[in-house]
Amino acid sequence: MSAGEVAWRFGQKRLSVHERRAFSKMEPVYAVDAYGRVSKANLSRLGIDFTNGEFSVGADIELLAGYRYSEYRKRWHAAFQSPGDWPMRFAADYAFGDEGAPGDIRTNWELNRHRQFALLAKSYFVTGTDDFFSELSDLFDDWNEQNPFMWGPEWASPMEESIRLINWLVTAAFLGAAGDEATDGLRRRLCVGAWVMAAHVRQHYSRHSSANNHTIVEAAGVAVAATVFGEHEWLDEALALLESEVAHQTYLDGVNKEQALHYQLFVMEALCLVSHALRTIGKALPASLVERLRSMARYARACSVGSGKYVEFGDDDEGVILCLGPEKPCYPDYVLALVTLELESDYRWVEDVRCCETVGWLYGKRRLQSANALPLTQNASVESFPDGGVTIVRFDEGRGVLAFDHGPLGFGRLAAHGHADALSVQLYVDGEPVLVDPGTFIYNGDRRMRDKFRSTCVHNTMCVGGRDQSEALGPFLWGRKANVSGFAFEECEGRVIMSAEHDGYSPVCVRRTVKIQGAKAVVTDEVKGGEAAAVFWHLPSAGVEVDGGAAEFRLQSGVVVRIEAGGSLESGEFEYSPDYGMNATGVELSVSVNESLTTGIFIIRDSEAG
Repeated sequence: MSAGEVAWRFGQKRLSVHERRAFSKMEPVYAVDAYGRVSKANLSRLGIDFTNGEFSVGADIELLAGYRYSEYRKRWHAAFQSPGDWPMRFAADYAFGDEGAPGDIRTNWELNRHRQFALLAKSYFVTGTDDFFSELSDLFDDWNEQNPFMWGPEWASPMEESIRLINWLVTAAFLGAAGDEATDGLRRRLCVGAWVMAAHVRQHYSRHSSANNHTIVEAAGVAVAATVFGEHEWLDEALALLESEVAHQTYLDGVNKEQALHYQLFVMEALCLVSHALRTIGKALPASLVERLRSMARYARACSVGSGKYVEFGDDDEGVILCLGPEKPCYPDYVLALVTLELESDYRWVEDVRCCETVGWLYGKRRLQSANALPLTQNASVESFPDGGVTIVRFDEGRGVLAFDHGPLGFGRLAAHGHADALSVQLYVDGEPVLVDPGTFIYNGDRRMRDKFRSTCVHNTMCVGGRDQSEALGPFLWGRKANVSGFAFEECEGRVIMSAEHDGYSPVCVRRTVKIQGAKAVVTDEVKGGEAAAVFWHLPSAGVEVDGGAAEFRLQSGVVVRIEAGGSLESGEFEYSPDYGMNATGVELSVSVNESLTTGIFIIRDSEAG
């Protein structure tokens, strides 16, 4: 740990001691008088289009892991994974990753981001039905009673505050647009609370080894609040932090260094919301952020495999900042729609720019129509991102998509959201998953499951001696890390050859070569060092027929994918997580490797069968 980080952490501890005393009265955030005079809010600077005529109404939001909102609507401290609640403590006293933690705090925080507040206010605005306002008032009062400022788990993360303050401001904007004097008191409390949260976040930005997507989302929340409240110093500070952190956390080729597409999209959404607010005051994102956002969109678009599915390596916690519908949208589509609308390019990044209700509230009908009339960005047959370490190949006339991970483990010393998946591949055919990533499942509360879903043997790669390529030390911490090197790429006469190696099992050397041509991919794995090794392949359902050294998997479209291994295939059940907090069962194929193994993967269509 650097001297600068030590000093920063010491300063944060001193600040925490001060805050414990200063906020011992345990009062609601809108009653806090610790950061100076609250500025007046100009909610029109959120850029909401109140003429939007296509909307839903409702009172319930979608929670994580299949939990029903109706059962948890006021259980603000619910542990979810266990019957109890998170204990009431001063915010700095929580250790969410401890073995004795009652549940996964990410599941809890989903409820406390207050998307339901914005949904209820919107529903009241469009219907005038008092029940929506009554429910909002009841929830707001109950939440503030149970969550006094800086007490309870909901105040332990500055990023959560930033997301919450954005939702509070949007809620206030819809109440203001309703034009009902009866809502004025609640609207004022929402605005004051949002201002206080922004002032507090400014003192607690995540820094040094703690700086990742959290820092960017924190700064984005402050920037939006600064725009609404006319806090010029806050805005300059937040934009400067965004410029430095986005540049630091993103490769020039557009891949986020977290090595997790979802967190890249999370950062992109944050930048787009800042951009949207800045436009209302005649400003724009700094040019460096615009250029980096464009490169990030190129990578995100390259990950599209059709049918609303995207290749995703690394963690995905399904987080979204602003969602004005009861259910979450296809997140990559939504974010790429925002990028299309904010960058005002000569093309669009997504099939349908109005892919979800939220964009309808942010942009006028004519703007959406003109954006949808733009030509759609077309994916190339091969898109390689050598800095970020991902290459995506479209073959079989574009109907098969194979992604090869030849990048680093993750960002910085912690590599918090990376998986031990170096040299792994994913395969989609006709938009259907064939060789799948295990997903994330859960962050806290069950260390065994957290480690399992990040481990090497649940990814489509080689495992030596039953060990992981990289050493997991905690839910968001890695020790020894596999380093990928020697990436080589060649494209000639319809054939693609790519290869790389890593040192995760040093002194044992591991190398993988992938050759793709026509409707076939050939994967050669080499291991030098004398240890037992195995190559793993993971398919998403039980409909796999295995016969000796070959396996066949029939897709819903009727297409057959045949895997021919250079040895005897062993099969068993494979537990993976298609959605955060939820499990499914597929098939794991494994084959032993003795120095070298070649596996053929063939896409067989009806005309070729038999």
